[in-house]
Amino acid sequence: MTVSILNLHCLNAVCDDYENVESIRDEVRRSSHGNVTDREIVESLHELVREGMVQAAEVDSVTGEFITRGLMSDGLSGMWFVITPKGRVELDANWVES
Repeated sequence: MTVSILNLHCLNAVCDDYENVESIRDEVRRSSHGNVTDREIVESLHELVREGMVQAAEVDSVTGEFITRGLMSDGLSGMWFVITPKGRVELDANWVES
């Protein structure tokens, strides 16, 4: 499978723990040394979830636990993301530190 550089940076941003869009954006911009738009990052997250490389979740307001969700059409506010085993394989096979 071919994984884009942007997708690899997004996978790297969520490889250790659940992260929200803001922290992913900050990490991707830092690690890619480039000007990546919010839209590009959102599109990358959508693609990674569709491909099963990232899992999207929301925090349950009662229990505080992460509940797996599909991406919502009205945006990513309140969503959290974490790498899946499939995503970990792709990241480990393709990541090159820059």
